[in-house]
Amino acid sequence: MGVMANARGFAADNRLRVFVSHARADTGFADQIGAFLHNAGFQPLLDRYESGGAGWEERLGRLIDNADALVLVLTESSANSDMCAWEVEEAQRLGKRVVLVLPAPLDGAARALAGLNTVYFYSDPSVSNSGFYDGQRRLEVALRGAERTRAATARTQPSPQDEAREARRAESRARKEERKVRKAEQRELEKQIRRATAPRFPLLRVAFLGAVAAAVVGVIMKPDLLDQARASWTSLTSAAEEITAENPPYSPMDVSVQEYAPERPLYAGRNGSNIRDYPLTTGELIWEAPARTPMRVTGRRMVQGQWWFRVVLDDGRVGFVREDVVTFSAPPVAQVIAGVTDIAPAVAVTAGRAGAKVRTAPRRNSRVIVRVAAAAQMQATGKIRQGDHWWLRVTLADGRAGYVRDDVVTAESRNAASL
Repeated sequence: MGVMANARGFAADNRLRVFVSHARADTGFADQIGAFLHNAGFQPLLDRYESGGAGWEERLGRLIDNADALVLVLTESSANSDMCAWEVEEAQRLGKRVVLVLPAPLDGAARALAGLNTVYFYSDPSVSNSGFYDGQRRLEVALRGAERTRAATARTQPSPQDEAREARRAESRARKEERKVRKAEQRELEKQIRRATAPRFPLLRVAFLGAVAAAVVGVIMKPDLLDQARASWTSLTSAAEEITAENPPYSPMDVSVQEYAPERPLYAGRNGSNIRDYPLTTGELIWEAPARTPMRVTGRRMVQGQWWFRVVLDDGRVGFVREDVVTFSAPPVAQVIAGVTDIAPAVAVTAGRAGAKVRTAPRRNSRVIVRVAAAAQMQATGKIRQGDHWWLRVTLADGRAGYVRDDVVTAESRNAASL
């Protein structure tokens, strides 16, 4: 899917801007939708870069933010695309109108997505107003509603000059306030860390030594005080033991947090997460959590404009993880596929030099469970032929299962699996 403000060079104007979201396999149909929208008086926005790539979220986010509505070409491919799902979620978050377009019948999970605001471009006797002609008409009607909403909003808004001026003022105020809050948070957190880790000033130790010196001087000046000094020695000894005791070690539990238990489970992000001993990037690294590792959250704290979650690891250690490296989305799991030939006993296979994507099903457009690094070890428990390639059903070291294609493992692994 890739960004071109307009695949056919449509000039930017005041027409309703419609972003056409689609999987790469559906590019041909998406082009037809773009041509129809252009002829109907809309300004279509299509993505023309290859799927993924560095900075794709920022790139697509700008397109969706500039659009007035989003049209999703809903097929089996787009229903299984993380990128298409993200595009729809981002459009809904920004309050954009979302219309689903079905070029062909769907089954399974993809069909479950169809519902309200869905346009059927194929003929279905059970669905009224379905078919290519009626689909175009219904799509135009749905988008005209978004156009009227935009026009009504524009009439109630101030002039662009006043809006821009007020936005600059608000941005300046927000930056000043944010700097104040960040400095205050930083100072408070550093105070807590210093209080927990810094050695205490030995006031009691000084008092103890002063008392001993006073007792010695008293005995020298007045011998009759010797018995009284001996009687005080026991209490002074116990005080000395308390004074000379080592400070307790620092614990992440010493950092004050807001008690928090999320409604959904928290997982490490796609690239894993760093767990630190206090909520700053300068904190000591406790553990590098692999991608999609579940985490138990017991609290949170806002630091420099971002939430840090206090988590308890399986071994009982406590640490902090920043919100931008975790997710509340449940990790995908492998599907049960008929026709897989079991490999018994299981054989060890190794990811190739570029690593390997472990997917939910033996298809290239299926969701990625995790990407393992080069030379990562897996156990192959089954195999199935799909097109020109064999796919291996594998189990990872952490117990997760999925499918990898034969060209992403080493030649020795292919031989071991008899591919």
